[in-house]
Amino acid sequence: MNRFKVSKFKNAFCVNPKRETWITDVRTGSPSSCGNHIKASGAYMVYNADPPSGGCIGLLDVNSVGRQSQNLYLHHAHSSLVTDLDFSPFNDYLLATCSQDKTIKIWDLPEGGFADGLTGPVCSFQGGERRVENVLFHPTAKDLLTASVYTTVKIYDLTQEEEALAVEVAEDQLQGISWKLDGTLLATTSKDKKIRIVDPRANSVTSETQGHDDIRDSRVCWLGDRDHILSTGFNSRRARQVKVYDTRKFGTACCSADMGTATGTMMPLYDPDTQLVFLCGKGDQRIGIFEVLDGGARISDCTTYSSDQQQKGICLVPKKVLDVMSCEVGRLLQLTKQGIIPLKVEVPRTSHLNFYPELFPETAGDEPALSSTQWLAGENAQVAKFSLDPAKRKNMKPKKPANQDAPGSASSNQTQAGGDAPSIQTEDAKPDESPSSATPAPPASSSTSAAMATASSSSSSSSAPASSSTAKASSAASVSRTENASPKKKFTMAKTSKFKHLQGTLGQRKDHIFNIRNASINVFGESDGFHANKKWAAVPLAGSGGLITIIDINKPGKLPETGVPTVQNGSTMMDFCWDPFNDCRLAVACDDAKIRVWSFPEEGFEGTLTEPDVFLLGHQEKIYFIKFHPLASDVLLSASFDMFLKVWDLTTGEEILSLEGHTDQIFSAAWSPDGKRIATVCKDGLIRIYEPRSSNTPVAQGPGPEGSRGARIFWVHNGELLAVSGFEKDSARTVSLHDPKDLTEALQTLVIDKANPATLIPCYDPDTHVVFMTGKGERLVTCIEVLKEAPYFMPLSNYASPESHQALSFLPKTCCRIKDVEFMRALKLSKTTLETIHFTLPRVKKEYFQDDAFPDTKVTWEPVSTGADWFSGKNGEARTMNLCPEGMKYLSSIPKAGPPPKKYSSEQELTYKTDAEKREEIMSSMNTKLSLKSEPLPQDKFEGVDDDEWDD
Repeated sequence: MNRFKVSKFKNAFCVNPKRETWITDVRTGSPSSCGNHIKASGAYMVYNADPPSGGCIGLLDVNSVGRQSQNLYLHHAHSSLVTDLDFSPFNDYLLATCSQDKTIKIWDLPEGGFADGLTGPVCSFQGGERRVENVLFHPTAKDLLTASVYTTVKIYDLTQEEEALAVEVAEDQLQGISWKLDGTLLATTSKDKKIRIVDPRANSVTSETQGHDDIRDSRVCWLGDRDHILSTGFNSRRARQVKVYDTRKFGTACCSADMGTATGTMMPLYDPDTQLVFLCGKGDQRIGIFEVLDGGARISDCTTYSSDQQQKGICLVPKKVLDVMSCEVGRLLQLTKQGIIPLKVEVPRTSHLNFYPELFPETAGDEPALSSTQWLAGENAQVAKFSLDPAKRKNMKPKKPANQDAPGSASSNQTQAGGDAPSIQTEDAKPDESPSSATPAPPASSSTSAAMATASSSSSSSSAPASSSTAKASSAASVSRTENASPKKKFTMAKTSKFKHLQGTLGQRKDHIFNIRNASINVFGESDGFHANKKWAAVPLAGSGGLITIIDINKPGKLPETGVPTVQNGSTMMDFCWDPFNDCRLAVACDDAKIRVWSFPEEGFEGTLTEPDVFLLGHQEKIYFIKFHPLASDVLLSASFDMFLKVWDLTTGEEILSLEGHTDQIFSAAWSPDGKRIATVCKDGLIRIYEPRSSNTPVAQGPGPEGSRGARIFWVHNGELLAVSGFEKDSARTVSLHDPKDLTEALQTLVIDKANPATLIPCYDPDTHVVFMTGKGERLVTCIEVLKEAPYFMPLSNYASPESHQALSFLPKTCCRIKDVEFMRALKLSKTTLETIHFTLPRVKKEYFQDDAFPDTKVTWEPVSTGADWFSGKNGEARTMNLCPEGMKYLSSIPKAGPPPKKYSSEQELTYKTDAEKREEIMSSMNTKLSLKSEPLPQDKFEGVDDDEWDD
């Protein structure tokens, strides 16, 4: 009688999404493997991205819609194609990826996304001699990951960072794996046309049966905790086929159906709550929605969704993300060539004012039922469920265990199943149990804030918050001072800047360089992405091999189609920079932990250079960035994923100094103008200052930007102050000013905007104290003058480019047209062109040298000392030069003209007339006119006519 039952989901359908809800301008890849190439958690969606051979993944918020940034960050997760990825069901920020490079990596994603970079994996495993095809987290036990490697199923314990189990399953390559919802058994399909049930803890295949007749890709999907599995594949006639098996009677299929003759692999997705199955074929434009009936023995067709986009991959989002009040029972993310399309699956209802519990049964929560140790020991348990009724839950925030930093860490090893604070609160929770009213942790020592300004062996103590007692004492002292001292009003004139109305102008088209081919838009977050000097521009190219093209900026016009000078590094480029004292020497840092130094003749070269002059070897991980010393020749600074700063002598190619003390990713570093100190900003939220020749640990440190998305640090006012551009916790972009002598708190923080995820890359002009800041893929260049006293920041006129740019590179002062009051010049790199931007001041008397805007500038293109002298402790100071063109007079030498004469003098006696005097004057004037002798009127002279004029 089951066939007479009325289905609640018979009319479920995919809502046709509006174009503005599509996620567009994302570079989706076209990979070929058994994975679905897109996965979602309660916080993020991750997808395979271009280039398909580069092992890149993209990350977006799970609720993203609309057009994305053209310079959206793509993380280079593997050295080859990413074959599959999966999120932990108990941690929305824990991601597993596998690749053709035979490795499996576990990533602890930051809560703010990786808009400007991501640190290395928290742990990684070598899969074997063949590529890893699938990864899948265990449905009930925490930190257990399953992977298929050729014919073997492997289970990894992430807590112990080791391979826990390995079961030889098939005779040919495994193509699909799926866990039973209770986590006891595993189903597999393989190229040998067999479907097998595996008990990993018993190291055995419990049963197997003949699957699909064709060897092309097949998939398997366990139907929840039922005794039925569903598989997709191809029959002997090469038609696509769907079968359902009862594991208790595994000999033959319960039912089967042909799904047409298309060639794309069918990707099955199953929702155990609604018992809906979604069948999606790669390359198809249709998605079939089916319902499991008869206890899992058969499936019934509900509806079909058709679109005009071919899908490359598809996934389901977690239930806690759904809009249950609009009867959204599921949501699919469809990966296409155009981008990612969110497809809402809804059940029609006449009213959306009430919650319909029959459509939303309780679903599995995000608390693990077992620890990895318990499951490996043989225990079984079901994950606790919770209600999706909004009245019974207070929040559905993405889950990231508060006491778990990452698998394999000390805190992770000590955490047992169920030990994390639950992220879902039900109606039974008492108000005093909410996080805001929970008992606070014991405050840190009040000496912590003082220790943040000095060297410390433990960064954790430096970054601890100040105690509440300290805050109260400070507040009390402030109140006392206010009561004892009477306030005095003091008039202060508003500060103005001579650069307030600076103008940015795009250069003439005849000065542009065109036809730049294949410029990379995926440069790593710590790199500025583009560098130029007064002779050459270095532009990174997309693709493998770490290619950088060298362009002569003094020869504008169209570049040739072939033969453009190029250096080939042989590994992915991470950062690069020009030697400030040699226009023809370029240093390049790569992800193979090597630094390559290239030199070429002043007249340039043709073709491709493949052998660098110098290799610098010493880092153990890929390198973040490199910086040349501002005064000493042949001295280079580098920072790496191994969290060390190293200072190199290029004349010998040796590492001279190694600086330590960082506990997380190093975002940026900067040499002080005198070359004695190094300042860094780190992902752990701290600013550190080193004196590298005297100590390999920080001499001072203090709090920096709170955000973890990226930052840049630079010295201002000849090293007297430090400035940092970064992010706040709410993702607002800011620039802050700090005193290097006291880093306990920022002197001032200025919020730039809250809409853009790109890190602001600054360029500071030490002559005018103007800083230019812009992000990758933006149009706007933000200009600010930095002052030595309050208010510290003086916003100036900004420059908006007609189109977005990849990066800017500012040229030396000697390149500026001083006669046009051009005080800065930049080269703008777009996809195919190099354009010039002139920053000028609006002045009237341009025939004079504007000496107030052009103080003597430092000669930064000549070294003060050699690297050997600097390492031995010698210091120097750069000479300065006058920028006044020959024959021009100083504006300050012109004698000031006297004030113009006043139109009215206050010394003149002013007389006032009464009304009577005015009337008398008017009457007198009229009488005078009447008394004047006037000519008679014509009629007065009339004497008549002659008599003959009256005759007829």
